Amino acid sequence: MAVLLFATPLFAAPHVIDQKTFDTIATELSGERAQELDRRIVEYHRIQGSPMMESVAKDVILPALKSANVEASIEQFKSDGATTYQSYVSPIGWTMRSGELWIEGATPIRLCRYSDIPMCVSTYSKGGEWSGEVVDVGNGTSDNDYANKDVRGKVVLASGYARDVVRKAVLKFGAIGTVIYPDASDRPDHPDMVRYNGVWTRASELDKTSGSFQISANQYAKLKSLMSAGPVRVHGKIDADLGPYQLTVVHAYIRGTESPDDEVIVSAHLDHPKWSANDNASGSAALVEMARTLRMLIDAKKLAPPRKTIHFMWVPEYFGTIAYLTQHPDKKGCTKSASAPCVVANLNMDMVGEDTVKTNGRFYLTRAPMSVPSFLDALLPDVLEQTREASLFAPSGTRNYWPASMIDYYQGSDHDMFLGVGVPSTMLGHDPDWTHHTSEDTPDKTDASEFRRVGVLATNAAYWIAAADAAQWQALAPAMVAERLRVDGERLMRLRRMGNALAGRVQKEMATEAASIDNAKLSTRGVFDVGRASARPAGLKPGLRSTTTTTIPPVFGEVTSAWNLNDLALFEAMQFMDGTHTNAEIADLLTIEFGESYDTAWVDHAVTLLQSSHLAQ
Repeated sequence: MAVLLFATPLFAAPHVIDQKTFDTIATELSGERAQELDRRIVEYHRIQGSPMMESVAKDVILPALKSANVEASIEQFKSDGATTYQSYVSPIGWTMRSGELWIEGATPIRLCRYSDIPMCVSTYSKGGEWSGEVVDVGNGTSDNDYANKDVRGKVVLASGYARDVVRKAVLKFGAIGTVIYPDASDRPDHPDMVRYNGVWTRASELDKTSGSFQISANQYAKLKSLMSAGPVRVHGKIDADLGPYQLTVVHAYIRGTESPDDEVIVSAHLDHPKWSANDNASGSAALVEMARTLRMLIDAKKLAPPRKTIHFMWVPEYFGTIAYLTQHPDKKGCTKSASAPCVVANLNMDMVGEDTVKTNGRFYLTRAPMSVPSFLDALLPDVLEQTREASLFAPSGTRNYWPASMIDYYQGSDHDMFLGVGVPSTMLGHDPDWTHHTSEDTPDKTDASEFRRVGVLATNAAYWIAAADAAQWQALAPAMVAERLRVDGERLMRLRRMGNALAGRVQKEMATEAASIDNAKLSTRGVFDVGRASARPAGLKPGLRSTTTTTIPPVFGEVTSAWNLNDLALFEAMQFMDGTHTNAEIADLLTIEFGESYDTAWVDHAVTLLQSSHLAQ
């Protein structure tokens, strides 16, 4: 017999999701099941484009889905360090078996053993063995770091990201290997943890690249102490292979009964180094439990089958999603004019099972960027509040207060890819988290209660989007207008404080929105039919002056620091390059959205750089 585990009764003011549906899902979804699956996933070294990633998909995720009677399959895409999917170069395949790093001497000191801390070998490191004197070059990512330092035939010690250090130290200046230590400002209160870094070797670099290791702050201090007394040598050995392989994506479906070709995609990235529990074994485990819960309730006739298809996807972060969207160009956002099948929304689960006390984190859902206005901004705050009112916990979980909120659009996961094709998208995650991308991201930092709360929220939201009828969608329309008014009110006040004339434009738009609240219309695909356009045309087309043709905005971390451009602003600028805006108009939109002054010259500069870089394919 099922038992409701609620600390307070489940009744309150009416919500978008009827309480019976909410309670049905909340009763069935298990935080313990998700947490247990998290513990199984972390046993695999889940690196994008590798046999290890394929193994966890085939050995853990697929069997769990099939045992729950969920329709599931695997799709794979070429991944070889050379094949591109739009602006993304696929990662090379990496098979990792063992690795160690020692300080040489009369009494050798071991700094890294892969079997103990898998993260201590930088991902995509080339197999091999080397010994050499250690030279500390500081950050190690610019030519200036190597001025007056001879590193040829030696081992570079640096604090920069492994990919950038290796390309300077090994490929350009002739070092035989690299050892990466944490920057002094990076979580100094945790001197024994090892950071996650990757070399991201390209196929063209195979003959020249080398292996790289990660060490802790305390290990770095030990090395520096020894170096102060004279030259120090280290010996590294890595047993690994680099070569062509495949990106592995798992699909699962709860098929719709009325519009099965229209989809709600719920995604999570399955990759990350062994032991990485919150990032993102938690999202991947939660997805399985969500699919199991819905399949069981529908089969038991406790829930009606959804009208639209709910499509669950486990992907290699960024790369699997971009490969999928590139190979399936029909998977794009819905528009007012098109009747073809479309993706109604994406809920991206990235770090959703944390013990918020242990990690000092909070749960969040992201709002929409200005370029892809979204009905999710009206729906999700209400579902969040409904979940909070339920005071959910798991039998073996904590009873901690739930720090949870909506936040402004935040980049950094696969929802970015879906936004690039006009799909309303949100990320569910936790931040801050002192364990993020470190050896401390382990299963003991997860919480069955958090798995349950977030799983119930996301499952209810996904099911409502897929199952709602026309009347339910229409009832959401006024809330969407109200949310737009709230956001535009904040923008108006920022612009007024700046003394910017665009404040008048925003004020007029708010008047139009306020007048439309009584007759606002929302289609059963979530497309808004009153006021400003609810979504840009699906897929980027050449702008009137912006001729870059990249469909999915790229991950900008590699280039924007050199360009002196803001990642999020560049992302939005590319989103607005849709064939309907001049560069001056794009600059105005950026100014309105971010409350900072952007001019045509800034957009011209961005376009020129995009056209001249490898990002514009």
